[in-house]
Formats: sequence, structure tokens, C-alpha cells
Amino acid sequence: MPGSCASASRASVTKPADASLLDLEPLSRDLSPRARAELRHDLAALLRFHARLGRFPRVRGPRATPIVAVYAGGELRGCAVWRGGGTGGDRLARAFLSAAGSLPGELGLSAQVFYARDVRWLRDPVDLDVGREGIAAIQRGAPPVLLMPQVARDHGVDGEGLAALLVDKAGGLDRAARFVAWTTDSVTARTDDVEAASARAAARTGAGEQDYAAAWLARMIDARGRVAFAIDARNRVLQPSGPLWHARSAIALEALAAHGRHAAAVARGRRWLAGAIEGAFAGARVEHWPEDRATAIGTLALACLAGVRATDRLRTLVADWRSLARSPAWPWHAGQVACALGRDTPPALWAWCVADLARHRFAPYTALAARGIGDERALRLATTALVPFIRGTMPFRGGAAATRLPETALTAVAAHALAGTRHAADALVFVRARQLLPGRIPAALDPALALGAFAATPVDDLLRADITGHALLALQSRLTARR
Repeated sequence: MPGSCASASRASVTKPADASLLDLEPLSRDLSPRARAELRHDLAALLRFHARLGRFPRVRGPRATPIVAVYAGGELRGCAVWRGGGTGGDRLARAFLSAAGSLPGELGLSAQVFYARDVRWLRDPVDLDVGREGIAAIQRGAPPVLLMPQVARDHGVDGEGLAALLVDKAGGLDRAARFVAWTTDSVTARTDDVEAASARAAARTGAGEQDYAAAWLARMIDARGRVAFAIDARNRVLQPSGPLWHARSAIALEALAAHGRHAAAVARGRRWLAGAIEGAFAGARVEHWPEDRATAIGTLALACLAGVRATDRLRTLVADWRSLARSPAWPWHAGQVACALGRDTPPALWAWCVADLARHRFAPYTALAARGIGDERALRLATTALVPFIRGTMPFRGGAAATRLPETALTAVAAHALAGTRHAADALVFVRARQLLPGRIPAALDPALALGAFAATPVDDLLRADITGHALLALQSRLTARR
């Protein structure tokens, strides 16, 4: 990152700041459900007007500065802010017209309006809660330079990366420049009715967040039982397979089976997974089957947890587990094996898993295995080692600090392992914030592909089957822990 960024960040402190620094009139309070519904309706009416050039719609809006971003095919095509006067509706209409500009009316556009909410001084871009906070540079004698929160998602960058984009946008910053972080309240609108129709159907049937996740997973299983690896809902691309495909598919199937309402899809998936396992261990070439033996055995363990009848094979393969301990992947997979075998885990292998907690403290599968085996001492050791990874402060409160930018999947499996504790509750707040539900799907994403899934990180919109599987298992473990 350019040196000017480091200078600016060192000059800042983390405390509340006045929103007037951004040259934006902020919202005085959070948007009410009614105000959000009105904004969504009126923004959709503006999209229809742009497409058809009929009668200009009546537009309402809060008396605050709107920033409107317009997308087509997942790509940002226009962005504008209206700082002039007028009613809230006038401001929204002018910002939209400026953002849409001369874009062809036949494009399938979506739009998102943002209003500034909270502002704080930022000591270091590393402390930015990317995905939730935007960044701005304040310089004496110059207007502020702003990047909105969704820019991090559009570019897939962390706090330092977003600061570098800001410096590029500003054409460089002087050494006295200071950074601020700012949050927004936003509303998305599209010309189609996918989200609204889904919300109405969910209200009729009583479907909740878990049902949305399960329905998305079920849609990922084709007629042959193959579990699609991932969907890029921004670029409308299905990725049929990928690294650790079978292991990740097993996690999705385990979660869907635990949900209990998609039995036919689960049965198809199990048959496909069992066939792939049989072929791989018979020496056949199986697409994306792991070459590392420890990882292959971990995949088999996850398949057992998903309901594939392969426990006898797993028990046989781990009889010489000591030869696997040389693999860097074995500590993680050993916990998965113990989860699958439970009380049938070889005592020496289980003792090794518990002793390895001293070296590899982020071991949620070992904690899950300890609960299944009924080893209270090991459960205390594993959960005590796991708890410090759950972030207790911003940024990314509740996220698992096992990686620099907390990942949804790792946070979810940690929450699953810590079920019933306040730390699990904190982790689930982070996980649930990643779910794409009606009214919460960014304008860049196709809601028909995204609805119900969980994004990979706060800035990565990749929707992988195992990520939603881990999240669904964690949400279900919360209910189990309450019983």
C-alpha cells in the first residue's frame, strides 16, 4: 500500500466523528420497515421508468443525502450522489437519474440506494470492518474522498486493499490526511419480483432462515445426485466441481439430511457420493479426488457423517493412522475421523487428537468429537482452546480469527463446536449476517441464484455448498443445544 496510506492511518484515532466530514446529510435514525418498503417500491418504479420511459413515478425518500449505484449483469454501471436540496424523493430521483445516465433501457438493471449512518475516525485500515463499513479520506482544503461499503465486495479486497483503492481514486493523499470509516443503511430494488415473492411465500408457510438455506442446498443437487461445488451469483456462473469437491459435498449433504425436509435430494446425493468413494478406493480416476491420503480419509469421514455407509472402510483405513501423522492435513482430518467413529475411535488416535490441541488450537472437529464420545475433559480442553478465536470486538465481531479475514465456514464450524455457549451465540451473529435473504441481497447478485445461501466472507460473494452446509449445521446445533 502506498506510503501516504500509512501516514494517514497513523494520524487517526478510533472514536466517533461527525458525519458532516463526509459532506453528506446522514440519516437521523435507522430506516423503518415501512420506509424500506417504500424506498424499494419507488426505486423499482424508477428502474421501470428508465426501461420504458413512461410517466415519471412519484418518489419518496428520507431527508438525507442519497447515493445510488446501478448494476447490470453484476457489474457497476453507474454511481451518483445528490447533495442538492429538495424533498427526500426529489433527491432520490435525481441521484438515480444521474447514476443511470444514458444506460440502455433494455439492460436488466438493479439499483441500490445508500444513506450515511455512522462515522468514526480510523486508526488503521486493518481495523476497517470491510463489507459493513466504507472508507473516506479527509484532507484540509479539499473535499472528502469516499468509497462506499459495497466497493470492498465489488473488488474482493480487505481493509488495506480498500484504502489503496481510495488512494488511487484521490490521486494520492497528503501526509496530513486522515481516514474515517462510515456505515450506511441501504435498500436494493430490481424490476423482477423474486425476493418479494419469496418473502410472501415464506410468510404463508412459516419458512425461516434454515429453510431458505436447505432449499438452496437442495437446488445444488442435480438429477444424478452430483452436488454443485459453487455458484457465482454476481457473474451468473455455476461451478460444477472444484478442490475437495467430495468432502465439501458431504458437508452439504450432512446439513441437508439434518434439516429433514429434502429426503429425495439427500438420497440422490448419498448415492452419487458413495459411488465416487467406491471408485476412488478401487483405483479409478475420480474427478477432484484428493491425492493426499490423509485428506482422502478425511473425505471418507465426512461422507460417513453425511450418512454414506462407509464406517467399516474408515475403521480399516485408520488402523495404521500413525503413518498419516506426517501429513500437515492430518490434525484437521483426525478430528473428522473421530467425529465419524465416535466411541469406536481407536484410543491411541483419540489420545493423539487431544494431545495435538497444544499445537493446533483451532480444532472444532476435535471438540465435536469429544462431545460425541462423551469425553468431558477433552471437551473442556478443545473448547477452551477454541474460544479465543471468536472475535469479541469489532471489526468482524463473532468471526473466527483462524484466518486474517474471518470466513463464514470456519466461523460456523466453530459455532457448531461451541453450541450452547455465549461464544457460539456471538459466532452465529457473524454467520447469520452472511446469509442472503429477501431484502438483504446486494444489487450486484442474481437473487434467483443467491437466495438462502451464505457468502464466503464479508467481501467474497462466492456461494459454495459446504459454506451454506456448515452454516446450516451451526444454526441447527443452536436449536439442539436449547432442548
